[in-house]
Amino acid sequence: MGCKAEGAAQGYTLLGVIVLVLYAVNIIRGFVSGGPADFDDIVSVVLAIFLIIISVLSLDACGFIHWRVPRSGVLLAVFGLLAIFIVARGLTLDVLSWLQSVPMLAGFMILLAGILIMLKS
Repeated sequence: MGCKAEGAAQGYTLLGVIVLVLYAVNIIRGFVSGGPADFDDIVSVVLAIFLIIISVLSLDACGFIHWRVPRSGVLLAVFGLLAIFIVARGLTLDVLSWLQSVPMLAGFMILLAGILIMLKS
């Protein structure tokens, strides 16, 4: 079961990272091609850049690549929670809207991967 849990965690992380990076690139692309920027647009771009950094570090924390962060389930779960908090910025407390938000589900996938790695070790 150890190899299966590790592979599932890496797969969840990879799929979540792909969705979150595409979401962040879409935000940045909308900012660049848009008109005059206000404060909310600038905050959205800064959070999108932070989301890209979190996504790359979560790939490193799950063990898919070996760059800076040691393999850690707790750190991967924290990265998933941070991604959820960044993406859930404009959502209400309606659970159905959470389930319809694809980037929110990607953050939950990274969180689930962190929990899988924590339970495996």
